[in-house]
Amino acid sequence: MVSIIVPVYKSEKTLRRCVESLCKQAYADIEILLIVDGPPDGSGILADQLAKEDARIRVINQPNRGVSRARNRGLTEAAGEYIRFVDSDDYVLYHGLDEMVRRIEQDGSDLVIAGFDHLYFGQKIEKLPHTNACMELQASYEDLKQLYMGGFLNMPWNKLYKKELIREQFPVDLNLGEDLLFNEAYIRQTARISVLQQPVCEYIQDDRGTTLSTKKRNDKVKTALLLYEKTKAFFQNCYPDVGQFPFLADKVCTTFLDEVEGLGFAKDMTHAEKRAAVAEYAKQTRNFLQKEGIRKPELTLLDYRIIFFFLRRQQISMTLLMIRLRAMVVEIVRRGKGV
Repeated sequence: MVSIIVPVYKSEKTLRRCVESLCKQAYADIEILLIVDGPPDGSGILADQLAKEDARIRVINQPNRGVSRARNRGLTEAAGEYIRFVDSDDYVLYHGLDEMVRRIEQDGSDLVIAGFDHLYFGQKIEKLPHTNACMELQASYEDLKQLYMGGFLNMPWNKLYKKELIREQFPVDLNLGEDLLFNEAYIRQTARISVLQQPVCEYIQDDRGTTLSTKKRNDKVKTALLLYEKTKAFFQNCYPDVGQFPFLADKVCTTFLDEVEGLGFAKDMTHAEKRAAVAEYAKQTRNFLQKEGIRKPELTLLDYRIIFFFLRRQQISMTLLMIRLRAMVVEIVRRGKGV
């Protein structure tokens, strides 16, 4: 049996679609655990209604404690041999779970990592891993590196886990990166990983108009540096003979650049606030590169390379100009696509 854990919070508009996609799965030996995390809307009432429609649904109520504690509660309640996490605003494809169970049993593996469809600003982007193989973890450094760089280790909802191998639950003292740390802790317990080169769910994201407060930006910088240290220790533990892992530092720089580029869309920030934010990112980037002894990170995208050129030189005005021009181009492209 597969235990599917769904945290429920402010999901009144999306929960039914999510749960119905689970109930209609080709693989039927499931239990659906709706962890109602003290929502302020009617999604808890809807969860109870859904449970009356399918005996495989179980509702578990708790005070609002956040998504990590909700998932952890699901882990303690789960009765299945396998664990699958699903977000309440996502949609699971009909054959997704069936294919994941087939692969984990066919390969004799400990984990399945699959692709997904990313619905972003109304556009569907298929995200698939680079391979469709079964990896022996100790001999698969390059494959695990590519999965990490492709973002496939970051989330829990594109994976199938064995409950017996879960030794550590989700960290509850972070609001960013906790999923990655959970996955890294789990992977350390595995010997073989199946990679499924097909989408198993639709991940829906629409962050139009959202911006980060100064505190959240500072938290994100600190978290990025913490995840860097934790992930470096993870790769060192898995591959002690490799030595250096420069791609991890590249990932930190791209994280900073993503945040800098996002300032171009922050309509509720003044020019002075944006300038101060860019200056802080420039300082953090310089300090990080100096500390790690990195002269020039590998940046694949042209816009990253252009903005990084000015950012690392503390040229704040030019950095602001570049992110403003980039934001204008992105908005033009979106309008052209009718988004």
